[in-house]
Amino acid sequence: MAHHDTALNFLKKGYQVIPLSRKTGSPIIKFKDIQITEEIIKSVNWLNCDYALLMRGVWAIDIDTHELDETTAKGLKWLIQTCGADILRITTTDQYNNGLDGYSSLLNSEYKEELLDNFSKTFIEVTASGGMHILFKKRNDIPYGQKPKIMKGIDIKAHENNYVKIFPSEGREVLQAVDSLPYYEGEFEKQAFKPKQHIVTQYFSELLPTPSNNGTHEGREAYERVTSGTCMNRNDDLFKAACWAFENGHPIDNLMIIIGTVKGRDTFTREEFERTVESARRKVSYVTFGT
Repeated sequence: MAHHDTALNFLKKGYQVIPLSRKTGSPIIKFKDIQITEEIIKSVNWLNCDYALLMRGVWAIDIDTHELDETTAKGLKWLIQTCGADILRITTTDQYNNGLDGYSSLLNSEYKEELLDNFSKTFIEVTASGGMHILFKKRNDIPYGQKPKIMKGIDIKAHENNYVKIFPSEGREVLQAVDSLPYYEGEFEKQAFKPKQHIVTQYFSELLPTPSNNGTHEGREAYERVTSGTCMNRNDDLFKAACWAFENGHPIDNLMIIIGTVKGRDTFTREEFERTVESARRKVSYVTFGT
């Protein structure tokens, strides 16, 4: 089948793709920590599916336009499609009062010229809303991971179980193709993935109960969905995952990957994260200590 052939062609080039349901936008197979093989690809019915590129050996800069009004987004998309990514070198956000979402962050970044130089050498696709996915090859000596909202309107997808919907999926258009992905050259990559000190907030409490086991309830599955970026009901999954993590001594900060994720035009905020995790902490403390 043509669908099999496309997925297999990705695999031959060293890239792993999984099928996304066009109806829900979600993966239709299990993929977390699973190597996508020729056997798996051929076992899947790819009809009515899009392609999601797993961040295995690659990482992506994801520029969003979710906060733009439809007219501005369409105009910006047309400009980029017509002139290519180099149009960003002469674009300013002044007339839009810095309201070009991820593009404003890019154009105002201290790394603007470095980023645009790297963009000129690698694969770029345009999304349905006028955003961009820019891909680079991973190095062996950098601790890659997802970095939601590295700048306003810009996410980095780099965890092994992260993915981006990729051409020839519906709503994706190749802006710039390359024979092979290059490494990113410059400071932005180093700073983006620089290890940070452990984040301590009120929900990392020393008064929490001592872990007793790994648990088997649905919170464990919710924890896996959140940390792999595959949850659908984000608040519900985060609450269950946080309860399970508190009960069993698993790191809460792993769940911070959900901050900045976008569903439709709704962005999951740090405030929502802290409220949900604090509710989980109180529930676990109440159930454990009782009154």
